Amino acid sequence: MSWFERLVIAIVMALITAGIALMVVQAQTEQPPVTTPGFQISYDTCQNCHKDIYDDWKSGPHGQALADPIFASAWEEQGKPGACLVCHTTGYDPATGESNTEGVDCEACHSPIPPNHPSDNMPVDDSPDLCGGCHSGSHFGVADWQLSAHYQRNMSCTVCHDQHSAGMKTIKGADTSTNQDASYLCANCHKDAMQNFPTSTHAEAGVTCVNCHLGFNINGSETTSTTSFDEIHKAPDHSFVATISVCSQCHAEQMHAPGEAVAAAAIKIEQAGGTATPEPTPAVTPIEPVTNQPVPVSPIGFAAIAGLLGLAGGMVLAPWLDRAYRHYIKEGKND
Repeated sequence: MSWFERLVIAIVMALITAGIALMVVQAQTEQPPVTTPGFQISYDTCQNCHKDIYDDWKSGPHGQALADPIFASAWEEQGKPGACLVCHTTGYDPATGESNTEGVDCEACHSPIPPNHPSDNMPVDDSPDLCGGCHSGSHFGVADWQLSAHYQRNMSCTVCHDQHSAGMKTIKGADTSTNQDASYLCANCHKDAMQNFPTSTHAEAGVTCVNCHLGFNINGSETTSTTSFDEIHKAPDHSFVATISVCSQCHAEQMHAPGEAVAAAAIKIEQAGGTATPEPTPAVTPIEPVTNQPVPVSPIGFAAIAGLLGLAGGMVLAPWLDRAYRHYIKEGKND
């Protein structure tokens, strides 16, 4: 028997085994119909499965957006205008004056609920446009943010800010002993710039990234008045450009005119009895949620493996198959 004949027999066996494997695997990987859960899922039931996230949200600025005493006092003094409820509640309807829930709850970022949740994942809107719906105007320099390199590189707010606690994220293993702000987040991406900074004069003086690039809490100076409604909402500069006014806060004697300190509103609000600044939460790499449905595997891989086994088996069994075939033909002729 020639090698060509053996190869032909092996190829035929490979095709047969691959075809059988393909049909078997496809039959086994057909997805069963998805059944709806035995209870109605609503935003009120999120805490049943996501208690840790719910607790962080409930005690944070988003969960306390309406109940915060500083806001409540200022809102009442202004006659409780409905315009404030657009951002301090969820689903506010100006026509009826009614809201779906108090505070900024799950619905604000996770809507709508999929009919088959939790089999189907919840939608997540973490776009800067969503955050900017409330963090804009006198509350936030959107124009400065849009000019920043972060915005130009399509970074979302949740890269640095925890969307549930509304606090800053942390980096696992980051050294936060030298500073209590969020400069370690900067170092996580700007590794080249951080190579020389630790030995610089600024670092030796205790200056951090956010001091210069956000104008935040420089030398511990706090001059923001909590009686000013605009100042309460004001966020640090998010252009991330170290301006001359920021430099002058430390180098006033070296400048032509003294600088003016810029305060961080969050600390003043906390000191005045408002919602406490949340503790940083870990910035982890997002992982795929665990579901009770098996992940389908491509049947092509199984068919290919079966084909290789069939090819090898055909090469080995070809002589016996040829002998059996010839014997069968000979017996047929004798009959």
